[in-house]
Amino acid sequence: MFVKQLMAISGIFFVLFVIVHAYGNLKMFFGQEAYDRYAEWLKGDAFYPLLPEGGLIVIFRIAMILLAVLHIASAFYTWNVSRKARADRYTVKKNVTDAYAARTMRVSAVILLFLITFHILHFTTATIPAGFEASEMSPYMRMIGAFSNPALVVLYAVFVGTVALHIGHGTWSALQSMGWLRRNTQNVMVVISGIVAAIVFVMFMAPPIGIAVGMIS
Repeated sequence: MFVKQLMAISGIFFVLFVIVHAYGNLKMFFGQEAYDRYAEWLKGDAFYPLLPEGGLIVIFRIAMILLAVLHIASAFYTWNVSRKARADRYTVKKNVTDAYAARTMRVSAVILLFLITFHILHFTTATIPAGFEASEMSPYMRMIGAFSNPALVVLYAVFVGTVALHIGHGTWSALQSMGWLRRNTQNVMVVISGIVAAIVFVMFMAPPIGIAVGMIS
């Protein structure tokens, strides 16, 4: 139970991060100056002088790495315990909803590991070219260059859809692991989890679609 709670808590932090990240991306609709200023604030002046210049992004990245390791290790431990339990013929069979959610979480987690790696190499480290000259490599222009390519918009939709699916099941599972899910509130929480996932999908996909259809240029 303790390991499940660790996985739930780390997952909740990731959900909050994803929502804040999606909100920040919406600044693309306010133009290059607004978006680039936001990106520079995150990398430099955020909470300065309380933190050294660039301190927030360093602390944030270290925290995300530690949370990711904790989340993955907890998930692997939980999966291993469940696998051993299934070998016991007397183990009570999970209901259909739990079983489907568990399978979905495992599959989406594997897909996310690959797509997150691609996303970091593409937008954070700029290892993967984004379709424009190095002199134009501002955060705003990197977004424009990337999503001017329809294939990347489709790939991003798969990525965001997987994130949303993971969040949807993860939110419900986290509430259950923390003991906050009751029989009389289960259906309501499933609906709320779905709404959260849908909001994340719409927020993340708005800028790429805006770029693809010419609303953002």
